[in-house]
Parts: sequence; C-alpha cells; structure tokens
Amino acid sequence: MVEEIENIILEHLKRFQVGQDRIERELKEGKSRVTTLEATASTIMQYLAQMSGSIAEQHVR
Repeated sequence: MVEEIENIILEHLKRFQVGQDRIERELKEGKSRVTTLEATASTIMQYLAQMSGSIAEQHVR
C-alpha cells in the first residue's frame, strides 16, 4: 500500500516536472520574441526620426 502511494506521488511529480519544463521553454520563447519586437520597434523609431529630419530639412529649403 505504501509503495503504491509512493509510486503515485512519483508519477504526479514527474508530470509536474514535464509541465514545468514546457512552461519554462514557452517563457524563454516568449522572452525571445519580445526582445525581437523591441529591437524592431527601435529600428522603426530610428527610421522615423531620420525621415522627420529629412522632411524638416526640405521645409527649411
């Protein structure tokens, strides 16, 4: 009886570990995607700033 309970507990712990591993992988992927989005947004903002500067120069001329 005690051995059965220990086996059941071990099985549950294994399932929890598998679930936790999956969550950690997904979290890492999500962080990576957010980092990529931040870098892309920064590039777009720099491009828009350059365009604004070019437009301002044209208005001055």
